[in-house]
Amino acid sequence: MVNVPYSGHTNPTLPLAQELVRRGHDVWYVNAEEFRDRIEATGARFVPFINYPSSPTEQQKKTKCFRAAYDTALSLEHKFDLLIYEMFFYPGIKIAEKLNIPCVRQFSQPAWSKTGIADATRLFRLSSKLIDVQVMGKKNAKYMELEHKTLISAVLNDKPVLNIVYVPRLFQQDSASFGEDYLFTVPKSLNSPIARKIPYDKMKKPVLYISLGTIISSKGFYKKCIRAFGGKEVSVILNTGKVPPETLRKMPDNIYAYSYVPQLEVLRHADVFLTHCGMNSVNEAMSLGVPMVAMPFINDQLANAKRIVELNIGKRIRAFLSSGKRIYKSVCAVLYDKSISEQCERIRANLQVESSMEEIIDKIERITLSC
Repeated sequence: MVNVPYSGHTNPTLPLAQELVRRGHDVWYVNAEEFRDRIEATGARFVPFINYPSSPTEQQKKTKCFRAAYDTALSLEHKFDLLIYEMFFYPGIKIAEKLNIPCVRQFSQPAWSKTGIADATRLFRLSSKLIDVQVMGKKNAKYMELEHKTLISAVLNDKPVLNIVYVPRLFQQDSASFGEDYLFTVPKSLNSPIARKIPYDKMKKPVLYISLGTIISSKGFYKKCIRAFGGKEVSVILNTGKVPPETLRKMPDNIYAYSYVPQLEVLRHADVFLTHCGMNSVNEAMSLGVPMVAMPFINDQLANAKRIVELNIGKRIRAFLSSGKRIYKSVCAVLYDKSISEQCERIRANLQVESSMEEIIDKIERITLSC
């Protein structure tokens, strides 16, 4: 397994690694050092990137991870039977070609199709171009001898025989257009490595959970939320990410701010979730029946927010530009909309995964044995 050092692209793949190990397979997982503990917890053998900083800046992570993952995978003196990669690391299929082994692709977000890309927003296309320039770069694309040198072109045209999509089929836009080589599933979330004692018993209902994920942090936004919800008839669990809570203003008694939280645990206590719309977060909210206020920023978050509204499991607001008053009103609108809560419950109760993890591994084994 080969991946890039981003939680949104790595975390969804860990249950597959764990299940492969449980089934008796020897799994080697190439990634950056920061993911060692999470990968080793699955039972897989962790393989750290070579030629990669020990404590990279966000800019270094962006510009060096593709080359490091590629070189590390090809440097291993071991005979592998299969390569599994995540869609964002699209050179994965080239590594498999060089090793002369089959490969399987994973999507940590809804699968891409030509129809979907044609309807994509201008911001989505811009984000993809930035990845081509900043993350891949012309030198790396030439070095890796890639036929399809852009993210969009590679995802649409470099198709392995099996694609695992970590999204329920009902959430996938135009799902009928995907054939039997696309399997949709929501993997069971693994236990969070974050230990945090949160006093749920002291919180008055309703409970609002606010999180912008692991990449985006904004002191200004968190202060806006504190002003908007402080002293109101709602308890707020605020995930401040890289912003230390003590650097924010004095916390009102009804707001509980932490730098990172065990999200699945928090969502089990939440009545509404203000989210950046990363697919991991959306999956977890749907599986627990938690209504969402969608505040997307980039990439697949925009399409995810649109789908949340289409399915009537939440409402959307504008990222950062929304005032505190607007955020408060949007949360209340979702919280007290009976049609949204009923729809969330229907989806939670009837969330059917088209393929279980066992069925996926059965297919992976057949692919490996047939080559």
